[in-house]
Parts: sequence; structure tokens; C-alpha cells
Amino acid sequence: MKSRQLTVLAVLTGIIVLAAFAAVMTRETANRAPFPRQALFPQLEQQIEAVAKITVNTVQGDVVVSRAAKGGWVLPDRGGWPANFDVVRKAIFALAKLEAVDLRTARAENHGALLLAAPYDKRAAKNAKGVRITVFNAEGAPMAALVLGKVQTPPSGTRAGIAYARRDGEAQTYLVQGDVNIPLQVSDWIDRALFDIAEDRIASVTVTPPDGPAYEIKRADQNAAFAITETPAGKELVLAELPGNVAKAVALLPLDDAMPADKIDFTGAFRAEHKMFDGMVLTSWTVLRDNARWTRFEAHFDSAQAEAAAKAGLYEANPKLLKPDAIEKQITEIAARAKGWAFKLPGMKATDLTRDYYDLFKTPDPVKKSDEDSREPGPDELR
Repeated sequence: MKSRQLTVLAVLTGIIVLAAFAAVMTRETANRAPFPRQALFPQLEQQIEAVAKITVNTVQGDVVVSRAAKGGWVLPDRGGWPANFDVVRKAIFALAKLEAVDLRTARAENHGALLLAAPYDKRAAKNAKGVRITVFNAEGAPMAALVLGKVQTPPSGTRAGIAYARRDGEAQTYLVQGDVNIPLQVSDWIDRALFDIAEDRIASVTVTPPDGPAYEIKRADQNAAFAITETPAGKELVLAELPGNVAKAVALLPLDDAMPADKIDFTGAFRAEHKMFDGMVLTSWTVLRDNARWTRFEAHFDSAQAEAAAKAGLYEANPKLLKPDAIEKQITEIAARAKGWAFKLPGMKATDLTRDYYDLFKTPDPVKKSDEDSREPGPDELR
């Protein structure tokens, strides 16, 4: 009986302790003044036009975007290749509009758990996974510096996102609301437009690998399928669409990164010569360097091909073809955009420009005999 009484007493004591703790917490919450919603950087919105540089630091690497002397925005670490103006503008406005809506921890040792330890913070070691975004004025003075951490709710449509953040250099953290999708990769900030070639214009491509045989892929007109001109005996294509993928690798071409071409060693490059029905020829050289493929381009005009297209009536059948004056204009535009530059293209397009001849093929699977073919003949069938 005494044992039972002791158990009941222990339970009651626990309930009283929990109730007392809850009462204390309720009283502290009630006594704390509500946190007033406030801009994290209240002066920035009025100073947006003074922003001259943005840096984004992550454990994966850094991005630097700055105003060009002649206007616009560039990536100085990429030789001054243009940045996407809309992305830059949106990022600055997002930082200026970011609002702190509640307080969170002010203990620096807890920053890592919220992904708020700044990158390169040796004290946080492996937990230094925060994203540091800093904007500077023309004199190089920081105007705002943010460490963005774990995102609770990503922004969606007109709905603001919610994340943990703190001002760089301060221990106090906040729950913030706004556009928390700050671009983190070079490919997010870069002006990705390169040049536009319609698929219907492409007639053929000849690929010359650094080792092994060259090969040609072509088609008779824009409605025909691309086909490789020679297939090794006893082989078939790994994928039926491979010839088309290689031929169309230069169509609708964006880029993920850019670098001055003299920074890339193009020794041992794959050479691809794409010929258009209307006479434009686009030549590319692609190499693999440091686990990334880099490509440079040149274009010229084959007047004989253009004349042959006109005689064959291809211009009437294919409205995507360009007349000679339009081709010359595009060649000038390609030279202005691509001369002296190397580009990192989207994954599969870069891969398709670096395919060896024999890698396109496989040995066909043996044909399986049906049950009818494999059964033993009956006595009547042997007569």
C-alpha cells in the first residue's frame, strides 16, 4: 500500500513541477513585448542605386558581381562577362525588402544548427554552411551584409518565404520574411544568352575527336531524321536518338559559365563542324578540364551551300532558313558574342559535343528463340 502511495505522490509531484514550469514560461512570454516587424536593413531601399558590387560566399565557392564602367553588371572573376541585369536587380531588392518578424537565438554556438555559421568560419568547422551576401558601394564600403540560413518556407508565387538569418558580424538571429531565394551559383547570375540557331536549319555535323575516327551525321531535309553515315559491322546505336542529339547540340544554346578563352587549354579538343542548309557553318572546339567541359565557337558562310539550297527550293520549304544577308549579320553577332571566350554549356549539350565514334554503338543483344523455334520436331514432322 505504501508503495502505491509513493507512486501516486511522485506522479502528483511531477504534475505540480510541470505546471509551475508552464506558469513561469507563460508569465515570461506575457511579460516580453511583442517583437515589432522591421526591415533588416532599413536604409538600403533608399540607397539601391548606390550599390556597386555584390558578393555571395558559400562553402561551394564565391560569386562576385559588379557594375561595369560603361553601365550594366558584369562578373569580374569571369573576365567581365555580362551578368543578368534582372537577377541582380531582383537580388538587391530582395535584400532591401527583407523583414525580421521574430527573434531567435543570440548564442553564437547555436548558429550552426540554423545554418547561420558564415562560410570560412573556422570555429564552426563543418557546420559553416551559411550563405553570406554582402553589397558594397562604389568606394568598397559594405552597405549591408547578411548571413542567410535554413529556409523554413520557400517563397511561392506572391507568398513570401520564411528563413533564419542574421546580420553578418552579429550574434542575434531572426526569423525573416521575404524573397529568400538568393541566387547562389554563377549560372544563376550570368547572362546565359549565347546565340540562337533553329533546329530546322541544321543539315549535318562532322565530329573529329582528338583520337579515333571522325564521323558525320546528316539528313536530307528538316523533316528527315538525322543518321550517322557509317555504322561499324555488327553494331547498333546505343540510343536511336543519339545522332539527332549530337547534331542539335548547338540549337537554342544557353550557357552556364564563361571564361576568357586564353584561360583554357584547348589542346586535344573535340572539333565539331555544324553545317546549315542555308550555308552558315558553325565550328566548335570542346575540351574537358577540371571535370568541366569548355567550348569555343567560330562561324563562317559557305556561299556554295546557300546557292545549292536556293536551287533546290529549300527556302520555300523551310521558313527557318536565313538569306545570305541575315546569315552575315548572325555571323557578326556570333563573333561579337563568342570571339575570345570559352563557355561551359549545359550538361548534355556539352557531352554530345564530345562523343567518340565507337561510344555511339553497342553489340546487339542476341535474338532469343521463341518456344516454337526451340522445340524438338515430332515424329510426324520428321517423315
